Amino acid sequence: MTIDEESYFGNLAELVEHYSNDADGLCTKLIMPLQKKGSSFSSVVSAQDFQTGGWSILPKDLFVGELIGKGEFGDVYKGRYKDHQVAIKQLKDKNSAQTFLKEASVMTSVRHPNLVQLIGVVIADTIQLVTEFMGKGNLVEYLRSRGRSVITKKDQINFSIKALVHRDLAARNILVNEENTAKVSDFGLAKYGDHSLESGKFPIKWTAPEALRESKFTNKSDMWSFGILLWEVYSFGRVPYPRIPLADVVMHVERGYRMEAPEGCPKKIYNIMLKAWELDPKNRPTFKEVLEMLKEEGATTV
Repeated sequence: MTIDEESYFGNLAELVEHYSNDADGLCTKLIMPLQKKGSSFSSVVSAQDFQTGGWSILPKDLFVGELIGKGEFGDVYKGRYKDHQVAIKQLKDKNSAQTFLKEASVMTSVRHPNLVQLIGVVIADTIQLVTEFMGKGNLVEYLRSRGRSVITKKDQINFSIKALVHRDLAARNILVNEENTAKVSDFGLAKYGDHSLESGKFPIKWTAPEALRESKFTNKSDMWSFGILLWEVYSFGRVPYPRIPLADVVMHVERGYRMEAPEGCPKKIYNIMLKAWELDPKNRPTFKEVLEMLKEEGATTV
């Protein structure tokens, strides 16, 4: 994509990012996007949206390899696109096409070093989302398989430094690449799937009490989830609330129960967890405050 036929970009997001940082011949830098009328999450996403945005990939340019993961809406394959290793999420049920495309739509609108990057979308008989390849898989399996002998305290801090609003923030939704960089994935589907308590799919152990009661998701409820994620990282992938039946977790939490610090967890990190699990959302820290605490702890970790 190009504006002046001098600077070229692989897709619309790269073009916008460039001109947001530097006018580069325009009369001004890009400053603020014009918002769509209505909710972008409730609108219907069409194939044309991806084609006009420069996100469309031709099936012939994509090689689909081995199956590496299974999800609720799609299976994930290892593959290649233009000599690059990629991950390909392939839609399983055509009835979920809109949910699938909405995830892709969300992914086109955000760029961050700790978000799995969308490369493009194949709109054919089968819809496929093509993303960067994260060679070490999801964080919870990585933590369990490597353990204390491989994962250093520095690694744990690096995995923990995130600053993202995400309704289903848990180690299973964090992927790790070959450079040990952890990135959030599946941040679109969490908002559209059937996550009611009755569905049996709701991540109860990771969800703040007020979000469970009122279905109100905020930065503060995400901070609660982040505290659970921290516990997963420092327990090397253990399932939260061990020995407590799932049906009893909410009752225990609302009565004041909090998980103990994982073995070997630094006191400052456990204090962050406890602050994240304050019953009153107003008493929980912000992500910015926690990021500074983690950076401070990282600076003193050898």
